[in-house]
Amino acid sequence: MDFLMTASLFLARLIEVYSFLIWIRIFISWFNPYPRPGSMTYYLAMVIDPYLNLFRSSRYTIGMFDFSPIIGVGILSIFQSIFTVFGQFGTITFGLILAFVLSAFWSYGVSLMIWVAGFSAVIRIISMLMHSYAPMSDPFQRLSNMIRGSFPRMSEMGVAIIELIIIVLLYFVMKNIFGILITLAARIPF
Repeated sequence: MDFLMTASLFLARLIEVYSFLIWIRIFISWFNPYPRPGSMTYYLAMVIDPYLNLFRSSRYTIGMFDFSPIIGVGILSIFQSIFTVFGQFGTITFGLILAFVLSAFWSYGVSLMIWVAGFSAVIRIISMLMHSYAPMSDPFQRLSNMIRGSFPRMSEMGVAIIELIIIVLLYFVMKNIFGILITLAARIPF
């Protein structure tokens, strides 16, 4: 049993290092998307890109942002948590695995999308305040349209401010809901 626990902790640390390398690859790809053969970034891409390519799809793209690496890191996070708990305690339950999945879904999915929506609303408000606002394609247009439908005479600035308020409230409500769900899942005894 000690060997399995030690091996599990080793795998957890290996996943942690690999996840860190994925983040480095993501940041480098913003400045150097096509590394030159023989360079350090080329070898990093050879190690990281095959895993990231498993998740590449246009479904995970919003505008110019590709969220597929986030999904890959989220899945690694689940496995890292499972290996860490097993390595420390020698046991793992279905409830803990479910709690890790919910936690990753919140961290790498729901909260990230809410942050992107909030950032988009803040950018729109700032551009309106600077009088440089030009209507653009908004990935969260449905919320803006619902607000415009409910308040037809409201200015675009008012719509953006109400949208930001709704997004902030949604963040805190969802954070509490996920916190409760994660706590309940972790208490499942089997």
